[in-house]
Amino acid sequence: MHILEYILSGLLFGSTYSLVAIGFTIIFGVLHRLNIAHGATIMVSAFAGATVSLLLGGDSYAVLALSFVVSVVTGAVIGVLIERVIFRPLRNASYLAPFVATVGITMALEEAMQQVSRRVPIFYPEYTPYPSPLEDLSFHLGEVYIRGAYVVIFAVSLVLMVLLHLWVTRSNSGRAMRIVEENPTAARLLGINVERTEMVAFAVASALAGAAGCLIGVSTGTINAYIGAPLLLTSFVVIVIGGLGNLYGAMFGGLFVGVVQILTTNLLSASYKEAVLFILMFIVLIVRPQGLFGGAVGRPD
Repeated sequence: MHILEYILSGLLFGSTYSLVAIGFTIIFGVLHRLNIAHGATIMVSAFAGATVSLLLGGDSYAVLALSFVVSVVTGAVIGVLIERVIFRPLRNASYLAPFVATVGITMALEEAMQQVSRRVPIFYPEYTPYPSPLEDLSFHLGEVYIRGAYVVIFAVSLVLMVLLHLWVTRSNSGRAMRIVEENPTAARLLGINVERTEMVAFAVASALAGAAGCLIGVSTGTINAYIGAPLLLTSFVVIVIGGLGNLYGAMFGGLFVGVVQILTTNLLSASYKEAVLFILMFIVLIVRPQGLFGGAVGRPD
């Protein structure tokens, strides 16, 4: 029964990895650039949500919902700023230029938040609490114990992924994003505003990062200025396993990685979970280099 419990917990928590990887994949698919600041976006958004929760007590679902909305909006705003300040001016620069620039932005945001954590009374230098009413919530399916926070996280993540699917496949802006990803020149000839489409893609991707920041903060109960880096590294593994540039590969890859991490942590040791993930990633690269769901962003049909 413990194995089943671990698998269920991994699937539920792995949905947050899916959100992180999906956002990363959207940006890479549209701009063909790596946004290393995606992890910092998660971190800042988590702190924005934690601020609301700490100031308002964090003991009600209304406060939790408000902190979630604040995290999502914060992520979207940061994404738009990064697109306008870094990626748009460097559109015609080398591939390395935005990569280095986002690394610099990440380091600046992490150091700034670390300094804020030391000076703002409600924060703490090491670990800032993220109170929520889900801390003591739990469910039992027979002998299987499931944390209530994981169930809520999975439900919210599932709703967001369904909405994302509908946006990509049914909305005009979603279709425009798919065309821009396929051929920006053809998109311009069709009258599509490529710059605006890229900004919308950044906003959506970063909003998902903000949602992930809130959900991860709620699940762990604490956050710090450096939570983004390991999440970004994990998202790299997710998109490689799922298929670089494939939205649905990112979705299922996140669930798979969540199961692997929970099983490794409980059956072996938490110190082995990164090693096991990278071993699996290397195996996938050798056996199926395009990933388990190899394809391109915006081809869900």
